[in-house]
Amino acid sequence: MKNIKSITKMTGLTSKTLRHWETVGLLEPQRDENDYRLYSDADIARIFYIMSLREFDLPLERIKAVLAEGLNEKEALSQHLKRLNAQMRHLEKLVEHLSLKLDKGEYHMNEKDFELLKSKQLRENEEKYGSEIRQQWGDERVEQSYKKYAQADQDKIKHWQDSHEQVVQMLEKAYETQDEVLADQAILLHKEILELFWPEETISPEAHINLGQMYVADERFRANYNQKHEQLPEYFLQAIQNHYK
Repeated sequence: MKNIKSITKMTGLTSKTLRHWETVGLLEPQRDENDYRLYSDADIARIFYIMSLREFDLPLERIKAVLAEGLNEKEALSQHLKRLNAQMRHLEKLVEHLSLKLDKGEYHMNEKDFELLKSKQLRENEEKYGSEIRQQWGDERVEQSYKKYAQADQDKIKHWQDSHEQVVQMLEKAYETQDEVLADQAILLHKEILELFWPEETISPEAHINLGQMYVADERFRANYNQKHEQLPEYFLQAIQNHYK
């Protein structure tokens, strides 16, 4: 049996990734008398198998189906290959269109460009985060959010992007100065921009806190907030929790 530190050294994975895989049901390590995780040889073999499937960018949801439901690996990879080929064709179309614009000296984004860009962003978001957000929020709510994003105009998208950057900057400054008032202002702005594309008109406190927990637990979400301070996602989550107390 090996502890989580040994597994991270052996595989190059982070402890947060291993804990996330456990949270989504891919791993079930044993626990010792101090409640520390212990990984058997079978667990280690399973980890390396998951890693091999992730090399093909197979979503965690599909990997879970392969492991838990006995889904044929060849079938899962074949379906994933079809999705990747569809994405590649879409990107080739986008590259061709943008190259033509550059050749003509057209540098401003027209409506066709903007719709292509939104489509590309939604595809990338689904490939990167789809399995996790669908498991957390459900397919219907995710599709409603995607629909709101697809219908947004350029001003709304720019406002969302600028506000997100502002939230990060406010949180960084609040973290550095331990300014609780500024941190709460950042949370209010974060809530405002979430509701631009949230399925419901207002995000609930529970949903907001759950989202903050995802920012902490998943390395990909953490990367959006920890460029300057490694512990900023944890500070972010605490600020969200404090806001609703």
